This record gives sequence, structure tokens and C-alpha cells, in this order.
Amino acid sequence: MQAFVAGAAVLATLGAATPARDRFGVGVLRRDGVIIPFAAFNGKRWSSPWPVPALSLTVPVDLRALPSRWWGPTPALETWEATTIAGPLALRVVQPEWVDVQCQRQIGLRTNYRSERGAPPPTEQPYPKDGLAVSPAQPIEPIKMVVGESADVRPLLPELLKAFNDAERIVEGRFGHPMARRVREGREPLIEALYAVGDGPRIYYVEAIRQYRQLGLAVADCTAIAFGTGWFVRDGAGVRPLKMAVDLLNCNRYGASYMLPFGAMRLNNRLFWLAQFAGWEHERYVVLEIKAKTVDVIVNAWGGSC
Repeated sequence: MQAFVAGAAVLATLGAATPARDRFGVGVLRRDGVIIPFAAFNGKRWSSPWPVPALSLTVPVDLRALPSRWWGPTPALETWEATTIAGPLALRVVQPEWVDVQCQRQIGLRTNYRSERGAPPPTEQPYPKDGLAVSPAQPIEPIKMVVGESADVRPLLPELLKAFNDAERIVEGRFGHPMARRVREGREPLIEALYAVGDGPRIYYVEAIRQYRQLGLAVADCTAIAFGTGWFVRDGAGVRPLKMAVDLLNCNRYGASYMLPFGAMRLNNRLFWLAQFAGWEHERYVVLEIKAKTVDVIVNAWGGSC
């Protein structure tokens, strides 16, 4: 009986130090081996308890010195599983450390990860990411890049054209537009990136552009670029848009924000898409919920800016 009680006490102690399987943290794995946590799940809801970037930081000396509020629903997370192009990797935290993110500094977790591609200098921004880190390990569904004239692309094109035109009319109504509708709306947007997850239904995220030039300018000249980002779903009823936005940009594309998808998670019969959005002078990490009729931002963690 005493042995049983002692064993139960040991199990209880271990359980207190180990996060429950339905509670976990997620972070971006940088190519230099630093994890930046950006969201946590408590079994029902997402949160973003990790501190935001700043110009000056005080970095705790070790993992035990990190404030418990930074972890949210989990205890301190010393081991992580990273989803990379090389497959899942078990990582161990060595120490807390600050890194440059755009013009700010962010506290991250230095791990034993070593990229086969080598780490670029810290001045490269946005800094390359090698995958999604999760602790404790959870099932991650890959988000695939769709390329070429695939069966995914053809049914999407007419819906993309309509949604792009509708979103660009909203921009025109608010700010005006240098090009008339009759000039622009018959042209199919050029798809620059297309990602997909799932089969029934299948969810798409697309980045597409229309580049404009005023009459009389050379072919290589540019007046403006309409940059569109949109979400679509394909199910038994066909393809339909969930959300579409268009920004009218200068030809240097300042202000555009491009997605780097990390992976998808299915939790409590809900689908979440985890990704980075980054541009010239900013990056942020997001958790988005894909719903039947729309896409909601659940976590929008600022990664750094200038």
C-alpha cells in the first residue's frame, strides 16, 4: 500500500510539471535555431501571452527565470517538436536569447537546432523560418503550395476574377482608382502564390496581382499594382470565396504583406491555419480559424517592425 501511495505521488509530481495534452504552445522556428513562441491553446481558446518585441529588453538568465505568465496555460516548455521540410524534429531549449526582428528585438528560445542550409546573417529581414514548433507535440496538417495548371487552379479562376473585381471596387469607392473598370475588370489576376489544405472541403489562400500602366507608357512602365489576397473553399457545390481584399499599391509594392504558411490544426472540430505575414518593414504571426462562410483572425502576434 505504501509503495502504491509513493508511486501515485511520483506520478502526480510528474503530471504537475508536464502540460496537459490539450494545452500547448506554438512558435516559429527561425533558421538560426531560435523559437519565438507566439500562441498558446488551453483546450478551448487561443491566446498570445508571449511578450511583444521592443527596442530594449531584459532577457531572463535561464528557462526557469521566465515569468510564468509568458507561457499562458502551460508550464515552461523545455522540449519542442518542429515540423520542417526534413520532417518532425525533437528540439531542446538551451537558453532564452534575444534576436533582431526588423528594427526591434524579440525574446526567443535558443535550441539545439542546426539547419542544413546554414543560418544567414541576422540582418536579413524578414529572417528565414524553417518551420512550426509545438510543445507538447500535436498533429500538424501540411499546407501545400499549388503550382502550375493543376486541377486546383482551373475551377478557382472565375471565382477569383469576380471576387478580385468586387474587392477592387471597394478600394475605388474609398480612394479612387487610376484605371477605369472597363480597362481592368476583364483581365484575370496573375496568381503569385496559392496554398491549399484538406480535401472535403478544400481550403485555398491566394495572392494575386493586376499591374497597370497608363495609356502611352512603355510596356515595362508601371502606374500601380492591385494586390489581392483571398480565401476560397471547394466542396461538393463547387468553388466559392470566403474573404477577399485588394490593396492598390505603388509599383515598389510597399505595404504588401506576404504569407508563409506553417501548418493547419484541427481542434474540437475546428480548423485553424497558422502562418506568418511579412513585408518590407514588418512581420506578424497569426492563427486563423477557417469557418463555413468566413475566415476569422484568432491570434495576431506582432513579430517586429521598423
